[in-house]
Amino acid sequence: RLPRGKTHTRASTRIRALRPPRPRTSIAFASPSNAALAHLAARHAPSPSPASSRPRRIRQFGQSPRWASAADLFIVNNKTESLCALKHWGPTVPHAAVLDKVFASHRESVKQNLYNDVLTTEGKQYCFHITRGEITYIATTETETEPLMMVEFLTQLHVVLKAYFTDVTEAVLQEHHVTLYQLLDEMLDSGIPVNTHPGGLKVLVPPPNLLNRAQSVVFGHQGVLVSDQDPLKLLPLPWRSNNIKYASNEIYLDVIESIDATLDSEGRVLNSALHGVIEVNSRLSGMPDISLSLSNSHLIEEYSFHPSVRLSRFAADRVVSFVPADGVFTLMSYKVRPPAQKDPPQWQPRYIKQNAWAQSQISGGMNAGSNATQVPLPLYIRPQATFGATQGRVSIVCGTKPAFEKPVESVSLEVRLPGRVASADPSATHGAATYDDMGHHVKWVIDKFPNDKTPCLTIQLSLEDHFSSGDQKGRGAKGGGEGDAHRAVRLQELVDIHANFSVSGVGTSGIKVETLQVRNEKYKPSQGVRYHTRGGRVVVRT
Repeated sequence: RLPRGKTHTRASTRIRALRPPRPRTSIAFASPSNAALAHLAARHAPSPSPASSRPRRIRQFGQSPRWASAADLFIVNNKTESLCALKHWGPTVPHAAVLDKVFASHRESVKQNLYNDVLTTEGKQYCFHITRGEITYIATTETETEPLMMVEFLTQLHVVLKAYFTDVTEAVLQEHHVTLYQLLDEMLDSGIPVNTHPGGLKVLVPPPNLLNRAQSVVFGHQGVLVSDQDPLKLLPLPWRSNNIKYASNEIYLDVIESIDATLDSEGRVLNSALHGVIEVNSRLSGMPDISLSLSNSHLIEEYSFHPSVRLSRFAADRVVSFVPADGVFTLMSYKVRPPAQKDPPQWQPRYIKQNAWAQSQISGGMNAGSNATQVPLPLYIRPQATFGATQGRVSIVCGTKPAFEKPVESVSLEVRLPGRVASADPSATHGAATYDDMGHHVKWVIDKFPNDKTPCLTIQLSLEDHFSSGDQKGRGAKGGGEGDAHRAVRLQELVDIHANFSVSGVGTSGIKVETLQVRNEKYKPSQGVRYHTRGGRVVVRT
């Protein structure tokens, strides 16, 4: 023994050598879902390809990654502005001040036709909010975080609640408020999203059914069941349990493509983009492993996948390999780039097929040279607008192009009028046209196009003259030329037309499902693929 206050150098060195090294980072599992998520991350970590992977940024010791952490969460009815649920992970923030700021900003953005999902309140808090139906989801944070991460979490929260309750309304959320708060505890750990998959959450928090309601009536709120078994056995993957059984196994895919385009008054495409989503409806037993091959997959420029997809496999041979989640989920979303004609093709894989761009360039004629890289639209819209001092007129002709074999259905045109419109009288040769006095826009709905005529919409406008006689006298004293020029510019007001449409059974990009193979199971499931083309943000400017 050594005297108090003295240590032996060799002994202390030997003792420190026998101690196990401290880990640099530690993970605390606050809930079963977090343990399952950490187990999955260690098990399914993608192996980067040394040839094609980008150089990774090395994080030095002591630096921590930036996580999207929410300090407060509010679920509000936007019609009555009443609070449905709230949860805090930090200092309590008065919800009234936050809600007033959010709804005031939302009302102002509706008037300007600009919708924002991020709001800064008093320079101290960042508010992220989305609106789905009558429910508005609001998350606040006092630290700088990734905006898209928080918006994506709020979107996924609505998807989870819709998977649990089907209809997400204030009455439904108040009826199942215990299940709602249990879901929030499983989805967020100290404000950080950890588990946002409906399939995995249904194993940890059973959905409300007749048995749970009966137990809740008999035993109170203690009757809501939560699985007390090992989550690694019940939930080997966060999105799928291992005890799924179906009498008939089937899997169906929906390839939905949306066209974003900006057109001028003559119908020429100025700018366009094509986005796609593949949705899967899986009802498969056991733990199947699926391989999906796509034609023209070389046109996919930007993509995001479901967490079940193996990224290394897609980067190597463009095959989507995954273990599907149970039920309906979004497998991937992508953006398609137009094929370049200037560059000669260096290689031609077997999965390349003729797409809609090539067909439009062949049948486009003279206009193919100017719009060779633009997405072909299945319809044309040609507006004409004239304005006077107190009256105006807007006429729109809308029809389908003969190059598309499938009929265009569910066409909806929203004609946004200038702010000085006092009243409008729309009349359409086909379809229904209504005028919204609050929003200053006319909505024209065409379910199906007729075969014998082209639909036409005519809007008679009554305008407010903002130039009074006093203003004209004041301007006349300064100079008549300046007043006339200002008046001419004032009368040249624009009319924006936002179009939406749907075409069933056809895809615009040419990306199609070639093969769908199910492995790791003995059964042969029923398969089916459907293609849809929809109008995203199609704007016509006059």
